Amino acid sequence: MPQSRADSAGRFGARNSLAAAGIDGHGRERPADHDVDLNDAEALSPADTRTEIVVIDDDPSVLAMIVLSFEVAGFPVIGFHDPLDALMWASESEPTCIVVDLKMPGVEGLDLVAAFCALARHSIILVSAYVDVMTTVDAMRLGVDDVVPKPATPEVLIASARRGLKVLATVPRTDVLTFTRRERQVADLVVAGRTTKQIAQTLGLSPRTIEFFRASLLKKTQSPNTAALVSALTRIGFLPGG
Repeated sequence: MPQSRADSAGRFGARNSLAAAGIDGHGRERPADHDVDLNDAEALSPADTRTEIVVIDDDPSVLAMIVLSFEVAGFPVIGFHDPLDALMWASESEPTCIVVDLKMPGVEGLDLVAAFCALARHSIILVSAYVDVMTTVDAMRLGVDDVVPKPATPEVLIASARRGLKVLATVPRTDVLTFTRRERQVADLVVAGRTTKQIAQTLGLSPRTIEFFRASLLKKTQSPNTAALVSALTRIGFLPGG
């Protein structure tokens, strides 16, 4: 699918009406457990951010609102409807903050979040209407920096992004090739010669999800095709016959 990027011209509506409304398109109170600390929120200015903040949501209206909120606050930002497009972009970008919805079509649960965390150089903010204690714990174990329940006001998301960017500015970058649990499962089966359909049946996932992780493996190993991927995975230590 073509990459869905946020467009700053006309597509997302008038900035002035949003600002006049306090940048709150929902008209709701800020959740009590995500009150904004103004000192913390101002810790990093937009001028300190060279790489676009990434926003991923399959709902066009939600994506538009979040992207516009960051634009109003002065941050460079890029939006994606498609999770695979976002992952491919993030795999090549400089360290930045990624705001991602938990429920994305074609990707199971926290698999997308795990893939972003495995890149080991971005600050990840998970946004979801389905936040519970178990999901929060699992997300934090993966490396998520913040979990924000929907509906989240723009002020909350911007403050969270500023905190994440501030942390990134103090952490040395390391480019270590790592794989998520699901990527390893797919890699084992790719090396074993299984097709996408067979892998999907084995793991109980959709073919679209398997293509997502196959593309991620190709990107991480810099392999141009499946044959090269199998060779690269074998050199890393994945063995045929899995």
